[in-house]
Amino acid sequence: MALFFTGLNVLWNHQQISYYLLLIIIPLAIVYFIYAIREKKVKDFFLSSALLLVIAAIAVLPAADRLIPTADYSKETMRGGAVLQQTVTGEKTGKSGLDIDYAYQWSYGRLETMTLLIPNFYGASSHYNVGRDSKTYEALKQTGQAEQISKHAPMYWGDQPFTSGPVYMGAIICFLFILGLFVVKGPEKWWLLVATVLSIILSWGKNFMFVNEFLYNYLPLYNKFRAPSMALVMAGVTMVGLAIIALRDIMKTGDKKALIKPLYYSTGITGGICLIFALLGGSLFDFTAASDANYPQWLLAAFVEDRQGMLTGDAWRSLLLIILTAGGLWLYLNDKLKASYLLVLVGLLVLIDMWTVDKRFLNDDHFMPKQVAKAIKPTQNDLLILQDKDPNYRVLNLTTNTFNESTTSYFHKSIGGYSPVKLRRYQDIIDFYLSNRGINMNVLNMLNTKYVIVPAEQGSTVQQNPGALGNAWFVDSLLWVDTPDDEIHALANFNPAKLAVIDKTWKDQVTVDPIVTGDTASIVLTQYTPGKLSYQSQSDKTRVAVFSEVFYKTWRATIDGKEATPIRVNYLLRGLEIPAGKHEVIFECVDELYLKSAKVSIYGSILVGVVLLALIALIIIGFFKKKTA
Repeated sequence: MALFFTGLNVLWNHQQISYYLLLIIIPLAIVYFIYAIREKKVKDFFLSSALLLVIAAIAVLPAADRLIPTADYSKETMRGGAVLQQTVTGEKTGKSGLDIDYAYQWSYGRLETMTLLIPNFYGASSHYNVGRDSKTYEALKQTGQAEQISKHAPMYWGDQPFTSGPVYMGAIICFLFILGLFVVKGPEKWWLLVATVLSIILSWGKNFMFVNEFLYNYLPLYNKFRAPSMALVMAGVTMVGLAIIALRDIMKTGDKKALIKPLYYSTGITGGICLIFALLGGSLFDFTAASDANYPQWLLAAFVEDRQGMLTGDAWRSLLLIILTAGGLWLYLNDKLKASYLLVLVGLLVLIDMWTVDKRFLNDDHFMPKQVAKAIKPTQNDLLILQDKDPNYRVLNLTTNTFNESTTSYFHKSIGGYSPVKLRRYQDIIDFYLSNRGINMNVLNMLNTKYVIVPAEQGSTVQQNPGALGNAWFVDSLLWVDTPDDEIHALANFNPAKLAVIDKTWKDQVTVDPIVTGDTASIVLTQYTPGKLSYQSQSDKTRVAVFSEVFYKTWRATIDGKEATPIRVNYLLRGLEIPAGKHEVIFECVDELYLKSAKVSIYGSILVGVVLLALIALIIIGFFKKKTA
């Protein structure tokens, strides 16, 4: 089981979730080690742990072709640390990992943790359908926008920038979890409790910096991840786990009467919290968020009323579910309800609880016919740009959130877009020259930005950039700099058509400096595929060419079939020294590390298969031996 499910977890390729699984296992190991010392079974503990570590290592092998290249690539991304010594604002950069403010942006509020028990405690989502019975709909009736705005009302008023919904564990699960703290004995209770508390603390992020700043700085690999609220997936496992164990122990107990007091305590704790917010919730908070400043007072008043109603309504709802579940348990403990009926009752209540809340955030409104989902149509701007017969230009779209959108890439090679593992150097270029501080046309030119979509009085329009330098060009001179900081600052005021800025670490790869001008040289792109680019060059002298492609170590260069060494120029792009004459230059992506790790993955998959077959064979043999005996 450990082999199979550990392998599945890693194969899903979500490293942050796999990391949280490890954080669940660590409390488990510590608690069981303490119990092993108490029971003088330390030897058994280490033998079992060693076996599990071997199983985990085997389980990870099939995913080697993902894990090893990803670990290597991450060093060059935003998660791998800073290239520069100073940020665009002059502040000192961190050593490694994401910037702490960026990493902790989506931190769960401390009081927001109440959504585990009461789903709409903090107003559900930033775009919530409040319905026609809401105060928001009523307030907007006269404006003619009631239907539209009420379907996407900004009900969320918590600490996160925005959210599509709360983390809700279920009122019944919360109740059974608390009950488990009273009725479950042994190590299971303690490691599940510790892991749950750890999950909640991690989810608070910037709202509990006393602990989380320390973890960010010293917990291995933790600063590679963002969105601390995601840590609540740990609680999603541990709280459900203890709830199930609590039910199991209740069914197995020989002294039912002894469990009645714990039942009262857990009902009082969870039900009492719900009752307090049901009765007083509307008067405890102001139900406003920072973003509410954008709305008129009359509309904000409607938002506040709806938010109050959502909190108190869900508090009553959770209280009812807890009472029904506690009632079923009370009947069972007093021999008035059979165990099988109790399980059916609890199962149905949990299903009703989770289903009805889930349908608020994933319902028929969120689905569309397949043909509609695929129909992403080009705009008039797209059609105008697509008239260009040369497809190898780039487009900058300033009418959207440029570096957090993907629609432009449906039709063009985009300067913008979003990736959680964006190359660090590209993000630096964005921060310095393509952000709200202003757009540097020289940088746009070297990125071959031929078209810019800009806002206009009526929608948007397209502007052609005559300065776009194309796919590749020869430069007349080189500027050698000492550090990456010098290199990026040199781009502020330079002519990329004439000058290439190069870090001195590449000096051994360039033989021509200074370069003599007066040569009628040219270089053109002849073939473009995602993994291979071909160029034809012509020059009278040895020259340095700049290619409007991002430099990365897996791209190999050849000149007329002979290997050449590409260099990084202008902080981000590829450069190459090309001898005089007519030549074919080819860049091809060859990831040797991936090819090697793919072999490890194949052998690992075979090993996992052999181990699983051997285990199945042993189970079958044991079954028949037992049957014969």
